[in-house]
Amino acid sequence: MTEPAAKNPTDPVHSQEQKVLENIPTALAWVGTDQKILWCNRQFRDWCDTDNLLNNKFYIPLGRPELRGPDYCPFDTIRRTRKPTSTILCQKKPGRFLNMSITPVLDQNNNVANFVVELRNVTDQYQEEVFKIKLREAGKELADITQNDIAKLSAVERINILRAKIIKSAKEILKYDTLEIRILSRCGSGLLEPLLALGMADIAVKRQLYARQDGNGITGWVAYHARSYLMEDPTEDIYYIEGMPGAQSSITVPLLYHGKVIGTFNVESKQRNAFNDNDLRRLEVYAADVAYAIHTLDLISFEEKDIAFRSIEMLYCDIFAPLNFTLCECTVLQQELLDSELSNSNPTIEELQAVILNLRQKVGEVLQTIQNNTRNIQSVFQKHVAKITPELPRQESDIDCNVYEILRNKRILMIDADESLGPHLSRLLFYYGCTVETVADGGSALKMLETTRYDAFICNVKIPDMSAYNFYEMVCAELKLKYVPFIYMTGYGHDGGHVMTRAKTAGVLGYIFKPFKLPQLLSNLKLVINTAEEKNKT
Repeated sequence: MTEPAAKNPTDPVHSQEQKVLENIPTALAWVGTDQKILWCNRQFRDWCDTDNLLNNKFYIPLGRPELRGPDYCPFDTIRRTRKPTSTILCQKKPGRFLNMSITPVLDQNNNVANFVVELRNVTDQYQEEVFKIKLREAGKELADITQNDIAKLSAVERINILRAKIIKSAKEILKYDTLEIRILSRCGSGLLEPLLALGMADIAVKRQLYARQDGNGITGWVAYHARSYLMEDPTEDIYYIEGMPGAQSSITVPLLYHGKVIGTFNVESKQRNAFNDNDLRRLEVYAADVAYAIHTLDLISFEEKDIAFRSIEMLYCDIFAPLNFTLCECTVLQQELLDSELSNSNPTIEELQAVILNLRQKVGEVLQTIQNNTRNIQSVFQKHVAKITPELPRQESDIDCNVYEILRNKRILMIDADESLGPHLSRLLFYYGCTVETVADGGSALKMLETTRYDAFICNVKIPDMSAYNFYEMVCAELKLKYVPFIYMTGYGHDGGHVMTRAKTAGVLGYIFKPFKLPQLLSNLKLVINTAEEKNKT
């Protein structure tokens, strides 16, 4: 193609300048008031579908592109305003988007004599902006239900509506075929309940995940840290747990509402390095709308209620049997006591002893059953109610339960005559998975030791029936352990018998002072239980 030259000496494009303008990467054209091309550079010619450029109408060589705005008549606008303008052109055949900037060249009378047109390829930026607009519209659509409609719909219906909308926009806009959304339970356990799963393995969907740094996959890590995570290679990622069979890359972002984590959004692909930082940012934008929709549709409260109902049903089923058995045994025993008449009105001593022995045996068996069933109920209650317990009280929420994971499922025996202290201690330690049993004196505690294993002891330095130090020695003799997890408890300065001094010499590590603070109690329990597990291994 022959390079066109400037049409007349008044053109600003001469030999030296033309060489520069000819080779710059921006497309340039000199256009007359009749919109005919007078001159153009190489980049402009490359974007045209014909060699016949000069004296041709401006839009024809470009393939009659579609004007996308904001100015749909830019040449007319300049004639009217004599000011530069810009708009977007879309060349449909190559799918190219061009940013067209037009500057007027004015004559001596301040009239438009020519136009200088500049074209820049903005395909990537324009498509990204269009994508963001579609994504924002899809995000707004997620929660586009009036409050009246929300009230009319059941929780299950609201969830199904949200699921359908997410799947539609994820497939059509984000082009995702595999995703998983989980909602963070607000019961304090950190459990991440599945809300939506698409393309994930059944075992992955049923997997229990918690908002914890370790052992709960990338999902748990993201929920714990409230940070997004881009996984590029599953073979080298220490947190990755397989969700979609054969996944090679994934993005996981937190669902945040007012800066607080309410769940996670995970996307996976079988292609290695399928996602980049731009994909991550897109998902973060969409996840913000998902979080807003979850809040607007009141799905978090539904999830909590649903967990509560299921937990109550399970709790009822698990405690019904031992309670029913205890009631029946007590009824039978009561009847046997009433029916235990001797056939002989003048019984011998041997006959009386036999009746008493039989009754004692029956009473002992029933009492043992009651004791076992009570402990079973405690254990079941601890397990199920943890799912429906509200968030930790303010005092407890300042302390991370994960730091005291060793306390979970531990049984504590407290020896103290103060009846109000037992319920208080039990309430505090309940949140950390402990079961607390209390007795008023040392003799009762030794009886409890005959049938029950305890993981730690908390004993007042003053107990009614014996020396607190002698009680410690008897516990050591009964358990025959290298180390007994023992904690002494006293008010400030109230240790007249020097119990704590003698116990410290004997190896007791735990000491708390009334009124004790929760961190003090937890750290002492963690210390003695850890020490007992280490020293009593062999």
